[in-house]
Amino acid sequence: MQVSSGGTEFHKKTKRVSECEIADIGTDETDPVIRNLSRIGCLEKHYQVQDCYFDTRDWRKCTKEVQEFRELRVRFAPSPTGKLHIGGLRTAFYNYLFAKKYNGKFILRIEDTDQDRLQTDSIQNIIESLKWARIEPDYGPHVSNQDDSVQGGPWLQSKRLHIYHQYIKVLLNSHKAYHCFCDEARLSLLKRNAAKRQEKLSYDGKCRHLSDQSVQKFIAEGRPYVIRFKLEDKEVCYNDLTTGMHKNNPFKQEGDFVLIKSDKFPTYHFANVVDDHLMRITHVLRGQEWQLSTSKHILLYEAFGWNHPVFAHLPLICNNDGSKISKRQNDIDVLSYRRNGYFPQSVLAYLSTFGGGISINILENFFDDYAKVCEKLVENFDENEMSSRPVKLNLDLLNNINRRFVRLRLRSGQDERKSLVNELRELVKEKFKMESDDFYLSEAYLTNVLDWCQDRIFTLRDLVQDEKNSFLWMDMSNLNQLVSGSMRNNLKCLVKVMKQFLDAKSQDLKDSSLNSKIKKDLNDLFKNRLENISEDGTKINYWKLSRFLLTGRLDGPPVLEIVNLLGKDITIYRLNVAEKILNKD
Repeated sequence: MQVSSGGTEFHKKTKRVSECEIADIGTDETDPVIRNLSRIGCLEKHYQVQDCYFDTRDWRKCTKEVQEFRELRVRFAPSPTGKLHIGGLRTAFYNYLFAKKYNGKFILRIEDTDQDRLQTDSIQNIIESLKWARIEPDYGPHVSNQDDSVQGGPWLQSKRLHIYHQYIKVLLNSHKAYHCFCDEARLSLLKRNAAKRQEKLSYDGKCRHLSDQSVQKFIAEGRPYVIRFKLEDKEVCYNDLTTGMHKNNPFKQEGDFVLIKSDKFPTYHFANVVDDHLMRITHVLRGQEWQLSTSKHILLYEAFGWNHPVFAHLPLICNNDGSKISKRQNDIDVLSYRRNGYFPQSVLAYLSTFGGGISINILENFFDDYAKVCEKLVENFDENEMSSRPVKLNLDLLNNINRRFVRLRLRSGQDERKSLVNELRELVKEKFKMESDDFYLSEAYLTNVLDWCQDRIFTLRDLVQDEKNSFLWMDMSNLNQLVSGSMRNNLKCLVKVMKQFLDAKSQDLKDSSLNSKIKKDLNDLFKNRLENISEDGTKINYWKLSRFLLTGRLDGPPVLEIVNLLGKDITIYRLNVAEKILNKD
């Protein structure tokens, strides 16, 4: 069926343009195809712009063509009722990826209309979490912009109450919403009766047909009320970018829902739709838990005569046992990942596996520059590859990603290496209360430690919190408590042998190709210069005792590896300290 110039064809099945181009199609509202295109936002003045409402998989091909008509705009809209958790950060990150991929705008909107559950420090936690993760919005309550009002601000819903009151009047005047004076007792009775019938609670519409006179009378009497949306018995159909086609009839599921609560604050559903329209949001990427609400939102858009945005519902994130994650869990709030030593780039790479969209395996040699990790993720993001399958938290995966990023930072140039050294220095200072001029805080030693540990740790904190790495920063003062009387003389002799050996072989130790020869030479010294049988008749393992002298532990890395790691000076220093302790009565 030809309805446009230039031979552009609309397909009856998908109602889309077969070729990606802008074509003048006129504004004949009698044509059902054009009428549908107009309703879903495909008409801009006298032009048809290929959009993704009916054929979502073709959207990105047309992005360049639609830019002059419609800027891509997405938003992250958390409720400040607790700390931002990893699921919320995932939603923010996918919105960010989408916006940056198409040079759009990413907005942070705080939905603080639930006054009963509001936590005063939650807004700052959300802002700090996004800042740490390097997900910076273009607009938000903490972003200073001269054109906030033009762009759709303010960005706190509690500062937009006058806007919601203005728009609720539009629905009341068009008889698409009504005042409801049913009290808690009656609503509780409806709920109990529904439970007895094993049905879902559905408001019965008692106040739907109140006359204007009755409404004004009840308001004048001071009766509390809410404002409900007047649902029609109709099926809502929409195409989700991740989950495909959906059909739903809200009227048969729950009845007329509340738009304005008795405290005069809007519900999530009403404020969400009004804000998304006024902020010119083109795509809504949010968690799958909001999927069932989408049909109600579309009906609200239609009631106002507005075009609804494209919806994409991201998969649920579950704990390992399959239960849904919650912001009440202390181990998944975003800043806990910072406290536990994970890099923000590692967390973002981890999140890119929570919903698809990144087709490259992030555990392969995907990143070659730590500073450009986020840029690489944006470059390889494909919204057509987003998944709808639930995902589980996987700490092993995050640990492996972070370990790879330790290696990546070490090879990403001197600036990145120095930054990593500084981060480790602060951790060591904080943990062991060292002074700035302590040898263990020197750049040479810390760099040596990082080069040695990159395949042994998951986070930098492992170097200061894991007991097996304590030898790196060891205080030798407790050595005397660990040494039994029968061992003392053997250790005294061992200290002298080790010091002499280091003086003679210090240059050879730097050549890894000589390790086998050095190990043999030291083993010969143990046999020839030291007693090999203890007082109780057992064979003495001088390799273990050497490790004990240097680290205070019988187990750990090979002795020569420890010597190379510590370096000659600190190794001699530790042997001297050990000798002094052993010579005390």
